[in-house]
Amino acid sequence: MRLESYGIADAPASLRSLFDRQACPEGCWNWFEILADTTLSDKESALILALLGQDGQPVSAVPVVAVEGRIVRGLTSPFTTLFRAPFGHDGDARALGKFLAAKVGATFRLDALDPADSAARSFQEGLAGGGLVVARFRHFANWFETIDRFSDYWNGRESRLKSTVKRKAAPLERDGKLNFEMIDLAGDWRRGVEIYEAIYASSWKPPEPHPRFIGALLEKMGRSARLGVAWIEGKPAAAQIWLVQQERATIFKLAHDPAFDRQSPGTLLTHWIFRLIHEQDGVRNVDFGRGDDSYKRLWLRSCQDREGVLAANPRTLKGLLAVAVDILPSRIAKLLRRKSGGPAGQTEMKTS
Repeated sequence: MRLESYGIADAPASLRSLFDRQACPEGCWNWFEILADTTLSDKESALILALLGQDGQPVSAVPVVAVEGRIVRGLTSPFTTLFRAPFGHDGDARALGKFLAAKVGATFRLDALDPADSAARSFQEGLAGGGLVVARFRHFANWFETIDRFSDYWNGRESRLKSTVKRKAAPLERDGKLNFEMIDLAGDWRRGVEIYEAIYASSWKPPEPHPRFIGALLEKMGRSARLGVAWIEGKPAAAQIWLVQQERATIFKLAHDPAFDRQSPGTLLTHWIFRLIHEQDGVRNVDFGRGDDSYKRLWLRSCQDREGVLAANPRTLKGLLAVAVDILPSRIAKLLRRKSGGPAGQTEMKTS
């Protein structure tokens, strides 16, 4: 086996196919192409490191960001809710991690990982086998739930949520003032971008860190991206972007116009999209992306952690400093908790 490095533009079709076979919106080739095109700084460049088998075909790959020729992090952004690289089988993932370790300068960071992904864990073992000091940390909370029947799901929600939907929707529907729309992004993505960005600009939310990302997402992600809009008296009141593939959906981006706060358009829109994608698309597994916001608990019952990984190169001064400052203190604290009989937990580290 050998390691090859590709730029986004010159990657072969076989490598692109390796990504798309994952059947995950945040793991497909277009997703990483969008990140590379809209979220990197001037000093950063995106690369795909691929492990090739004896037949020359890629068997394992990871999208990364390099600065001055050194690999510094995985290709993620503040929008990423799950880093899904095609690591392949555990043995291939381990070999890829070991190869990559040789290309790390001081540190290498991965974000938004699923702790249950065995291939990702094997990749981390490969980083350690390549001489890096590796530590995991809690990155963010991810609320989720599996839904078999929508009626059972909805009956199981708290009474205040069900009451809000019923009370707010009834008078609007009676007077013909409430409409919902799923934008056809295949033929009308520009209109979708205009509507979403207008609502977002009127909301309380801070400006997006990468303003070109949403437009590229709605243009290039095809059926994996859904944009729903709630209209009140003919005006766009709320918009939501969901990422959907097969039986899974992520509630990805939300925005509403504060002028319609009394009508709770975001709540009404979430309820409408939930039912639509469950009944029409067969979606059973739904998660709420990044964060532990209290409102997410009204919609979904279970919470899991996404984790991050920091790998430091002790053969460099900056890497040794990262080991001393970021990794060893937390490992010592974890060891002391274990000796005292307290919960060991994961290594806690700064995650900003």
